[in-house]
Amino acid sequence: MINAPNILLIGAAGRNTGKTTLACRVIENISKDTPLVAAKVTTIVERDGKCPHGGEGCGACSSLEGDFQITQETDSDSNKDTARLLQAGAKEVYWLRTQKDYLKDAATALLETIGPDIPCVIESNSLRLVAQPSLFIMTKDKDNGVYKPSAKDVADLADIKVSFSGTTFDTNPDDIYLTNGKWTLRKN
Repeated sequence: MINAPNILLIGAAGRNTGKTTLACRVIENISKDTPLVAAKVTTIVERDGKCPHGGEGCGACSSLEGDFQITQETDSDSNKDTARLLQAGAKEVYWLRTQKDYLKDAATALLETIGPDIPCVIESNSLRLVAQPSLFIMTKDKDNGVYKPSAKDVADLADIKVSFSGTTFDTNPDDIYLTNGKWTLRKN
C-alpha cells in the first residue's frame, strides 16, 4: 500500500454523483491560500473491452500507449473534467490512464510526478486499492443506492460518503481542509 498523506481522494458510487463538482469546490477553497495539484484516474479493465463510461466510448482506452500514461492538462477552455479542475484553481492537473494490472506502478509514477509534499486532489475509486490517502470521500446520488463495480470494491474504505442532490451536498465542501499537509474533514 502506498502511503499518500498529501492526497484527498474522491471516488464516486456512479456517474453524475458530484465527484468533479466536489473536487472543484475543494480546490476553489484551498487554492486561495495553498497551491495544489489535481488528477483524474481512469482505470482500464480491458483495453478493447466495454467503455468504463458506457456507450461507444471516447477512445481513451484504445489510445493508451503502454501499460499506463500520464498526461498533463493544459487547456482550461475545454469541457473536460480535467479542464474544470484547472479552472477551479489547481496549479497543475494530470490525467492518469492505466490498465488495472498496472495500477500500483501507475500510481507510484503519478505521485512521483506530483511530489510527496504537494497537496493533491485526485478523482478515483480504484486508486484506493493501492494507496492510503489522508482522506477518502465517496460521492453518491441522494436518491439512488446503486454502486458501480469499482465503487463497490472500495466503498467500505471511504472515510465518509457524501450525498449529492444534483446541486448540493449533504456535507459542506468548506468543511474539507488541509492542515499540516494532511486532508481533514471538520466535524460539526
